[in-house]
Amino acid sequence: MQRALFSIAALLSCACGPGAYAGSTFEGDAEGWSLSNNGTLTAPTLMREGGNPGGHLCGRDEGDGDIWYFIAPRKFLGDARGSYGKRLTFDLKQGNIFNQIRGRDVVLNGGGLAITWNLRFPPGMDWTPYSVTLDPSSPWFIDQPVGDAPLATEAEIRTVLSDLKSVRIRGEFYDGLDDTACLDNVYLGRE
Repeated sequence: MQRALFSIAALLSCACGPGAYAGSTFEGDAEGWSLSNNGTLTAPTLMREGGNPGGHLCGRDEGDGDIWYFIAPRKFLGDARGSYGKRLTFDLKQGNIFNQIRGRDVVLNGGGLAITWNLRFPPGMDWTPYSVTLDPSSPWFIDQPVGDAPLATEAEIRTVLSDLKSVRIRGEFYDGLDDTACLDNVYLGRE
């Protein structure tokens, strides 16, 4: 009886969604997320209303124009091999849709490699859902500073997921200061 109650309680306390390795919906707090804002880690702003639905996180450019990212907490990291072939999903919105810049939109680091995925279109000023499959069909690229990035192979994606060290989702899309973006409903390894 106690084992059954514990199992039910564990299931109810997981905010990771159907079949997901990890998830964040920001209904009560920032869940350990941070921002890489111009070289330093800062805390995002938790908004208790206006999400998709409910709570969500927002970040703002703090300075010199470096591209900033939402940084996933520890629960998204580690051995995520079971996420291969499943999806990374999230909702984004931004405060300005003019002067858009391109960049590495999602960056996964692990196993001595980094892979990137680029959005097909930037987020709007309303919630924009994204879904990327964690396999070569999406496509993922090997992250490199210059030149044309090669496509990531199945083996390379599996290597990254086997020892996931960081998950970054870009928050800066506006070429200018004082840009904002918000994030909600992040799931890694979703069916």
